[in-house]
Amino acid sequence: MQVYAGIDEAGYGPMFGPLVVGRSAFRLSNTTANTPVPDLWQRLSKAVCRNLKETRRGRIAVNDSKKLHSSGRGVRHLEIGTLAFAGAHGLRPSTVDQWLDGLGERSHHDLTDLPWYQVTIDRPWATLPSAVTDGEIAVARGMLGAAAKAAGVEVADVGAAVVFENRFNKMVAATRSKAATNFTFVTGHLEKLWRRFGTEGLTVAVDRQSGRTHYRELLSMSFPDAALTVLAESPSRSGYHLETQGPPRRAMTVWFEVDAETHHLPVALASMISKYTRELMMARFQSWFADRAPSVRPTAGYALDAKRFWRQIQPTLTELAIRPHQLRRIS
Repeated sequence: MQVYAGIDEAGYGPMFGPLVVGRSAFRLSNTTANTPVPDLWQRLSKAVCRNLKETRRGRIAVNDSKKLHSSGRGVRHLEIGTLAFAGAHGLRPSTVDQWLDGLGERSHHDLTDLPWYQVTIDRPWATLPSAVTDGEIAVARGMLGAAAKAAGVEVADVGAAVVFENRFNKMVAATRSKAATNFTFVTGHLEKLWRRFGTEGLTVAVDRQSGRTHYRELLSMSFPDAALTVLAESPSRSGYHLETQGPPRRAMTVWFEVDAETHHLPVALASMISKYTRELMMARFQSWFADRAPSVRPTAGYALDAKRFWRQIQPTLTELAIRPHQLRRIS
């Protein structure tokens, strides 16, 4: 038995909206802790694919979220994939708040300082699925479940941390680093995986968001009771093995890789979970401002379009009783 997990984020760079750091984990039968992790795209090939063209055959696209989402496609492929895998794990939300609760995210229960997300009688949480039908999700979930059972693969965990603008700004101001803020939540996922799966033979792949190549000190601080061995440290890939003698004995191998979502299906799924969750929150963001400033075109929060939105929305901030630092993230 072996557990193979992945961690990735969405929303690291935008001016608006939350940072979301997601995770996924798979329990693999017929393998041991010392067995190299398999290619899950190949193992689950009867149900999943990388290429959107192959979804015409009914398979589920699992890839870097940037390759599955666009303004034209919307969240369709993200939704089918994330809700199918989450459903295989037993998570079948009918509203956005149920989705967040199922991912272990709790901060959405208090959004009083962020009115564009806040729930009111007139603005309840949106229903799910939002872009496809319940039937499409059920078909995808059933196909995935059959393929996973035949391949000896179990969806063991899905989760995400949603870092809303107010919390993001406080943390970046305190650390003076977006990378440090992001790594705080990566570490949180590693700790959850360690506690839950560390006795089973755990390998975790993490997408590297910055140029850092050395993680020994950071991991030692987070896992002070574990003996740590450096496996590799290079510009493209850094690996570490952590182990305690127990009882119970726990062990975890962590790889930080450039473009990890192209090599590890659990990372690609974590990317999809993160992006899908962020897009659900951005839909609330956009609808709130569209109602109150209809002359201002909505934004996805990125790059030049975010700067355009910021210029256009500033004259209405006082009228809307919004302080600039509530809305705009520290860059």
